[in-house]
Amino acid sequence: VANWQTPRGAATSGEASRYGYLRTVTTHIRPGYLRKNGIPYSADTELTEYWEVNKEPNGDRWLVVSTIVHDPMFLFQDWVTSLHFKKEPDGTKWDPQPCSARW
Repeated sequence: VANWQTPRGAATSGEASRYGYLRTVTTHIRPGYLRKNGIPYSADTELTEYWEVNKEPNGDRWLVVSTIVHDPMFLFQDWVTSLHFKKEPDGTKWDPQPCSARW
């Protein structure tokens, strides 16, 4: 399930797309591990993500993805992580390479 969240006091028209964030909630997840060789999570896990775009005063744009894992079986408290991605001004740093994995 996903929905757009608007901060308190923001208008519900055009401002929502500039000042809000996307909230996604995922349930009914197959059991697995939070990290490779890490802590397990159960089928009762609830994953909540917040997707937000921030613009700095100098014009830089950042996508911030905050993740909250709630699992009453394996976690004593929620596991919270945050990833930050900076938008580059152009594609000059984009240099995809073929996969080099060997079997």
